[in-house]
Amino acid sequence: MQYFAILIVATVVIGILTAALYRQRREAGLVIGCAVLYYWSLFGAWSIILDKTGGFSGKNYHYLEYKLFPVSLDAAYRTTLGLYAGFVIVVQLSLLIALSRRRERPILRLILRHDPILAIGFLAALGSFLIMREKLATAWALNASAYFYTRSQTNEWFTLHQVLNRVALIPPAIGVAILAAGKQSRFFVNVVRRYTWPAYAALLAGMGLFTFVLGNKNEVLMALLTGFLAYLGSVRRPNWVRVGLAALGGMWFLYAIDFFRGVPLSGLEDALSQRLQEATEVGRFATSSNEAFAAHFSMYGVLATNTPPRFGYSLYSLICSVVPRVFWPDRPKDIYLYYSDSVGAIQNQGYSLHHATGWYLNFGYAGVALGAMVLGLVWAGCLNAHQRIRPKSGLVFRLFATIAPWAFAAGLAPLVRAGPEGYKGFLIEGLLIPVGALLFACRSGARKKKLAWHRQRGWILEGAP
Repeated sequence: MQYFAILIVATVVIGILTAALYRQRREAGLVIGCAVLYYWSLFGAWSIILDKTGGFSGKNYHYLEYKLFPVSLDAAYRTTLGLYAGFVIVVQLSLLIALSRRRERPILRLILRHDPILAIGFLAALGSFLIMREKLATAWALNASAYFYTRSQTNEWFTLHQVLNRVALIPPAIGVAILAAGKQSRFFVNVVRRYTWPAYAALLAGMGLFTFVLGNKNEVLMALLTGFLAYLGSVRRPNWVRVGLAALGGMWFLYAIDFFRGVPLSGLEDALSQRLQEATEVGRFATSSNEAFAAHFSMYGVLATNTPPRFGYSLYSLICSVVPRVFWPDRPKDIYLYYSDSVGAIQNQGYSLHHATGWYLNFGYAGVALGAMVLGLVWAGCLNAHQRIRPKSGLVFRLFATIAPWAFAAGLAPLVRAGPEGYKGFLIEGLLIPVGALLFACRSGARKKKLAWHRQRGWILEGAP
C-alpha cells in the first residue's frame, strides 16, 4: 500500500498546485500542461501497482517489459515514483514563483492574412510527401505497415520530413483557431478570402490522410493542442460545445491512427471497411495507450540497472545538433541512445524517455530537480512574455509573445518524452515554425486605412472594429 500512498499524496498535491496556477493566471494551457505532465509521469503507475499487487488493470503494457525490462515493486520503483512526483511538483512550484503579476495591456490587434499560411502549408505538405513517396511505394510492394517500415528505414531526410509535417499542420491549426474566433479574437483581425475556409479544409484533410497512412500521432496531437489553446486564448467567451465536439473528433482521429497504424499499407482500405466501426473506444485509448507507460518505465530501468550518468552529454549533443544531419549523418546521438543501450532494450524500435530521466542521465539526482526548475522557468517565461507586449513592441516579439503560451503547453507532450535535447524541438517546431509563418501573414496595427485598403479589394474582414 505504500506505493498507492505515494501516488495518492502526489496526485492531491499536484491537483492543488494546478488549481493554484489556474487561479493565478486563468490560462487553459496551465491545466492542460499539468495534465500532460501527470499523464506521462505518474498515470501509468496506478495500473502497474494494481497488477503487481495481485489485481488486474486490463491495460496493455506488458509487452514493454519484454522489449525493455521487467518492472518490480522494489526500492528502485519507490524511488522512481518519488522522483517523478518531485519533478512535477518542482515544475509547478517554479511556475508559481516565476509567473508575473503584471496585467495585460490593451494594444492594437494585428492584421492576419491567411494566404501566406496556406501557401507555406501546401508547399510543406508537398515536400514531406515527396520525401516519403518512395518509402510508401516500397511498403506497399512489401505488404508492410507504412508506420513500421518508414520508422525502421530512416535516413538523414527523415527529420526534414517530420519538420515539414509540423510546418503543414501547426501554423494552419493556429490560423483555423483565429478564424474560428472571428470578431471575438483578442489579438488578430482576419483578412479572409472566399476560398480561405475551403483551402484550410483541403490542407488539413490532406495532411490528416497523410499522417493516418504514416501512423504519425505526435504531429497531429501537437497541432490539435496548439489549435485548441489558440482558440481558447483568443476569445473571452469560448463556444464550449464547439470545443468539446472538436476535442472528441480529434481524440477519435488519434485513436484511429493508433488502431490502424500496424495494418499493411496495401490492405489498409479493406481494413478500414471491415474494422472502422471497432475504432470507437476513445476513452479506452486515452487510458490504455502505451504512451502512459513507456516514458514511465525509463526512470525505473535506469535505477534498476545502476546506469551511471554521463555528465552534461545532452548539452554536447545539443551543440552538435546545430549541424543538420544531412551534412553530418553520424553526428552524436542524443541521450536516448545511451538509455536504450544501458537498459538492454531491443534495438531498432522507438521507446519514450521521460524528461526527468534524461536530466538524471546527465547530472544524477540533482539533475531531476535542475531539469524541473528549468522547465518551470521556461514555461513561466513563455507566459510572462505576453504581459510584456507594449504598443511599440516589434512584430517578431509580439508574435512570439502571443503564441508562446499556447506553443509551450502544446509542446509539452513531446518535450516530456525526451531528454534536455527536446528543447531544440520546441524551439524549432513550437516557436520558429509558427512565428515564421505568421510573420509572412501579419501586419501590425488594425488601423482604419489598412482596413479600408483590404475592403476596397473585396476581401472580407472578420474581427474588424
